[in-house]
Amino acid sequence: MPPRAEVGVVLRVKRDVPLGVRFTVLKRDRYKCVLCGASPTTDVTCNLHVDHIVSLAQGGGNEITNLRTLCDSCNLGKGARSE
Repeated sequence: MPPRAEVGVVLRVKRDVPLGVRFTVLKRDRYKCVLCGASPTTDVTCNLHVDHIVSLAQGGGNEITNLRTLCDSCNLGKGARSE
């Protein structure tokens, strides 16, 4: 049975970032978007994603230092570009 997510935390089954690493990143970032500060604790419609700073397509890896927590709004349209 897949692990249960906290409210507002999106857990998609992806091949690139192990679940334990995702939770480490979410915890490090205090379950808040690192760009705008949105959090499911203050906005129940907020969904968080673990995002690659440098995309896999551009040679980035799954190291914790290359991952960050973003909300839907900040992650929308980012695609495979780096920021």
